[in-house]
Amino acid sequence: MYADYTFYTESFAGTKISAEEFPSLAAEAERFLDYVTQHRISEPIDVVKNAVCAAAEALLEVNQRYANLPGGIKSENTDGYSVTYTEADASEIRSQQQEAMLEAIMFELSGTDLLYQGVR
Repeated sequence: MYADYTFYTESFAGTKISAEEFPSLAAEAERFLDYVTQHRISEPIDVVKNAVCAAAEALLEVNQRYANLPGGIKSENTDGYSVTYTEADASEIRSQQQEAMLEAIMFELSGTDLLYQGVR
């Protein structure tokens, strides 16, 4: 892993993610970071570690937003007692997760050549 929980709490000064949640969130953020940078990261310098931590926090925020949806009720009618439930759209959730992580990564890696998509 590029960043561990000690780096997250001490260097990044993160407080949103618990020690139990960090490994899975950071692993997903790292995989997305590798995808965005086209696997050009050769060593995890601090700016890369910061990007993983920021992306992991962004992922957590999106996950919490969907975890706290109130019961999935779309509409309710009390006269004839009718309830319509919604289902969480997995592709929409994934899209929001990726957008949030990308924004965090771009903020942390701006000014580096890790985001360059052109021909060298």
